[in-house]
Amino acid sequence: MKKARQILVIGGNRFFGKRLIEKLLKQGDQVTVLNRGHLDDGFGDRVTRINCDRDDIEKLKKSVQHKTWDIVYDQVCFDAHQAQAACDIFSSITKKYIFTSTQSVYPYGQNLSESVFNPQKHKYDKILSRDENYGEAKRQCEAVFFNQNNMPVTAVRLPMVVGPDDYTERLKFYVDKIKNGESVYFPNIESQISLIHSDDAAEGLLFLGHSDFTGPVNLASVNPIRLKDIVSAIENTVDKKAVVRSEPNSADEKSPYGLPEDWFMNLSLVSSLGFTAKPISGWISSVIRSYL
Repeated sequence: MKKARQILVIGGNRFFGKRLIEKLLKQGDQVTVLNRGHLDDGFGDRVTRINCDRDDIEKLKKSVQHKTWDIVYDQVCFDAHQAQAACDIFSSITKKYIFTSTQSVYPYGQNLSESVFNPQKHKYDKILSRDENYGEAKRQCEAVFFNQNNMPVTAVRLPMVVGPDDYTERLKFYVDKIKNGESVYFPNIESQISLIHSDDAAEGLLFLGHSDFTGPVNLASVNPIRLKDIVSAIENTVDKKAVVRSEPNSADEKSPYGLPEDWFMNLSLVSSLGFTAKPISGWISSVIRSYL
C-alpha cells in the first residue's frame, strides 16, 4: 500500500485553499493546516491543525520541524520577510515548496509569459508589504525563493480567482450594481483579462504537487475574456441592461476589474506540463447565478 504523503498547507482555510485541502484529503494525503485563526473550515478532525502566526518565527519553526513534509503549500506568503523565514525553516524539512504567487508580478500586457518577470534578477532596496504594493511584495517573495538553492520551489502565478466562495466579491460587485440598476465604471471595457475558477485554481495546485516541475508557472483559464463580455454575461443572467461609464464619478471610485489595457497571461508552459483549466465561458454564468 502506498504511503500517504505528508502535506502542510499554510493558510488555506477558505476559498480555493479550502478546495485544495478537500482534494488532497480525497486522494489520501495526510494534511496539516497551519493558520493563526479559528475559522471553521468544516474539516474537523480530518486534518491536523497547527495554530500559529507565521510571523512568530520561533513558534513557526517549533511547530513544523517535527517531521519531513512531502509538500508545503504556502497560500499566504505576502512579503520577503515571510519568504526568507520559509526558506530558513523549510529548506531541510520539505521535498517541495509550492508558493501561491500572482499575475500582479507582471505589468499590463498581452500574452505575458513567465520570462517577462525573472525573479532571480529582481533587485530591490526596501522590503514592501502587500498593503504598500501587492505586486512588488510578491515579486520580492519570488526573488527570495528563487535565489536560494536548498529547496525546490514552484511559484504559481494566478490571476484574479473567481467562484461562488470568493470572499473578495470582485465579480459580485458588478453583479450587484447591474442588478440594482446602478452604473458601473470601466476605463477600457474592451480590455482582456485572465481569470480562473476557484476549483481550477485548486486543481492546478494539486496537479503541480504531483509534477517534478519547479520554477514560476502561469495558471489561468484558457483564453482571456473581454470586460464587455463579463458585462454581457451579467446582463443576460440578471435580465437587465448595464449602464457603463468610461469616466469615474470620483478620483477614488472602486472598479475591481478596471483595467486601462489588456492584462492576460500566456499558458503554454502549464499546458505543456499537462494541465488545462476550464474556459471562462464554461463557468462564468453559473458563478454569477450563485451571487443572486
